[in-house]
Amino acid sequence: MTQLTAPVPPVPADVPPGGVAWLRASVARFSNGSDHARRRALAVDLLAALDAESLQDNAFVRTQRIMTDVEDVDVMAAIARPVPVGVLAAALGLPDVSAEVALVAAAYHPHVTPSDAAEAAMARLVEVCGGVTELAAARIGLLVQACDATAGLIGNALSASLAGKPGELLTDPPVLRTRRRIGGENVTVELAGTPFGAGPRECPGSAHAIALATGVLEALRGFRLTEAETAWVSSPNLRMPAVLRVTRGSSAGGLC
Repeated sequence: MTQLTAPVPPVPADVPPGGVAWLRASVARFSNGSDHARRRALAVDLLAALDAESLQDNAFVRTQRIMTDVEDVDVMAAIARPVPVGVLAAALGLPDVSAEVALVAAAYHPHVTPSDAAEAAMARLVEVCGGVTELAAARIGLLVQACDATAGLIGNALSASLAGKPGELLTDPPVLRTRRRIGGENVTVELAGTPFGAGPRECPGSAHAIALATGVLEALRGFRLTEAETAWVSSPNLRMPAVLRVTRGSSAGGLC
C-alpha cells in the first residue's frame, strides 16, 4: 500500500445534519471504503456534465467584467476565489454562492472549529443544493474544494509572472501535502510531483480547475502586478499568495 492509496483519517459521523461537520462526514474527501467510492462517483458524475471550455469562457467573461471599471484590485480577494466558484456554481445550476463557499472552505478541514458565520453559510448552501442528502454534499464539496485550490493555481501563476517565469498552471501547485492513516497513526504525505493527487483519490476536477484558472488569467492579460514581493498565505498545506494587487498597464512583470 502506497501512502497516497492509504485511507484518510476518519471524521466523526454521528453529527447533527446540515452543518459543517455533516459536510465532512458526507463527502468523498474524508471517507474511506465503499462510502468513498459511492460519494466520489456522485462528484465524478456532476463534473462529467460540465463542459471545461464553457467554464473557461465564462471565467474569462466574468473576470473581464470585474476588471472593466477598476484601476487597481486584489486578484486573490476579488477574482481568484469568487470567479471560479461563481462560474462552477452557475454550471451546476446554482445561484452565486461564492461568499458562502469561502466561509465554509475556511472551516472545511477537521482541525478547524467552524464559526457561526461558517455554519450559517453552510445552512444556505444546503438549502440551495437540495437539502441534507449525499448529492447535496457532493455539490457543496465540489464548490468548497475548488475554492482555495483554484485560487492557488491562479495566484501562483500570477506570482510566477512577477518573477519573470512562465505562468504554467501545473508547475506550482497550491496543495502541498495531505493526511493519511497508516499503521494506526495519522501521517502527513507530501504531494510533490502530483499537483492533483494520484491513485483512487486523484482530483476528478483537474481539467475543470485548469479551465477556470486559464479563463481568469487570459482576462488579466495587459494588467501588471504592483507588489515587488509576494506575501504568502500562512498554512502548512497550501502555498498561495495572500494578496496580489494588479493595475492596468503592460510594463515588466505583467501577464503578456
